[in-house]
Amino acid sequence: MCQFCGVDPVFAASFETEDNNSNDKTPTQETTQQHTNAPSFFRLKKSNKRYTGLTTQQLTTFASSLSPGAQVVMAHHGEPYQKATKRWTKAAEKQPLAVVMVANAEDVSKTIIMAKSHSVPFTVKCGGHSPGGQSSVDNGIVIDLGLMKQVTVNPDNKTIIAGGGCLSGDIVKAAAEYGLASVVGSSSHVGIGGFLLHGGYGQLAGEYGLGVDNIVGTEVVTASGEIVWASEDSNSDLFWAIRGAGNRFGVVTKFVLKVHKISDTVWSGVLSYTGDKLEALVKAINTWYDKKDPKAAFIMVLSKGADGKPGVVILPFYNGTQEQGEASFADFLAIEPAVRDTSSMPYWKSCTLGDEPGTYTTDFIRFESANTKPHIDYKHFKHLLDLLEQLYKTVPTSDKSNIVFAAFQPDAVEKYKRTDMAFCWRDTNFDVGIGARWQDPNQAEEMRKWGAKLQQAVLENGNSERLYSNHADFEGPSSKEFGINYLKLCELKQKWDPEGVFKSIVN
Repeated sequence: MCQFCGVDPVFAASFETEDNNSNDKTPTQETTQQHTNAPSFFRLKKSNKRYTGLTTQQLTTFASSLSPGAQVVMAHHGEPYQKATKRWTKAAEKQPLAVVMVANAEDVSKTIIMAKSHSVPFTVKCGGHSPGGQSSVDNGIVIDLGLMKQVTVNPDNKTIIAGGGCLSGDIVKAAAEYGLASVVGSSSHVGIGGFLLHGGYGQLAGEYGLGVDNIVGTEVVTASGEIVWASEDSNSDLFWAIRGAGNRFGVVTKFVLKVHKISDTVWSGVLSYTGDKLEALVKAINTWYDKKDPKAAFIMVLSKGADGKPGVVILPFYNGTQEQGEASFADFLAIEPAVRDTSSMPYWKSCTLGDEPGTYTTDFIRFESANTKPHIDYKHFKHLLDLLEQLYKTVPTSDKSNIVFAAFQPDAVEKYKRTDMAFCWRDTNFDVGIGARWQDPNQAEEMRKWGAKLQQAVLENGNSERLYSNHADFEGPSSKEFGINYLKLCELKQKWDPEGVFKSIVN
């Protein structure tokens, strides 16, 4: 009897045992399985349509094998199921067979083994911010890490241990109690898993590198269900791979991260400008960049302003006093923004400036990845504003669509070689995320085309062979996501996930 789903032995003839599958295994697969603690189970025969899925009874029995804090939520549970399948954007919401709310790595391992044994697709959710629905699956299993939010701070060696289900806000606030800070973005709602494992552009990147550069070690559940430790000293090849291609190699259930000493307050806030100030802003940005101050950074958003026309919003950041921050951004402040709301604040608060009201939107959203070289060009940016204005007029419900630029000094990012880890993009370019947003589901194809059009327009001054996985939403091409490291990742995929349990390297 399957110890997870409780299949009656009377129906054994409808199942395949491990021995039945032995002829299909490659030597690599046999070697991998010899080193796992995965329990034996019946595999449903693909020819038997009656048992290709999982029944409610099987899933209920499986739930009893999990740790006391874990839950299995199914459609008949009503509101808990609706809550568990809710996502940041409507475009990402799907209807899984079940959501397994895991409480530890062992629960993750059991769920992977169970899903594999029944040939049921599964995916993993941390924060649920993938607009394309990478954290959702129809007629499959969602492994929800949301219960795994424990954070332990070690102020002596400046590290934190964070559960794989933590959001950015969880680790930032925990570190702040000790006067420490982690590299995160400007939204506290984003899950740390996707953010850290696939790059992680944040306000402190100019000083301390990307989020991925601050990973010291990880607890990983592999495709075989084995729970391993991955660091520079243990399973170093897996550690190399997950730092840039994490969701292709396993489920990270625990992170050890570097954190950094930070003052009680930083300087940040919001500066909003009308489109007619663009030329002056471009000059201010180029002057700011030439100062080469790693403590300074900003997010720039091209979007519809209060006057109904495309404008520019700047979220400035300075790791220092208000006086130092205002000096760093003096050229911006001299332009007289339409809205100025800046002040000294705790670092954790500056990491919430990108939060939207509530955790979820009412929009459909699609991301595109782009980048642009510094120095930036006025005519190029004027063209981008003109395209946004055209979009707003053409698709009335698209008025929240925007183009977001992350600007910081590249020194800390460039100190790593492109081959030091799977994440390879070590250059001076500003990363750009294009957010196409709309309300009418029938406009999806039209907005997809608009997203691609905006992407190509931004790339006129960028590198068209460079994709940031989190903004490309893992749609590839993979050769552009991983660049020089693509072939090595393909080799490691054969070692760590020969059956293709997790997302493919090849898109």
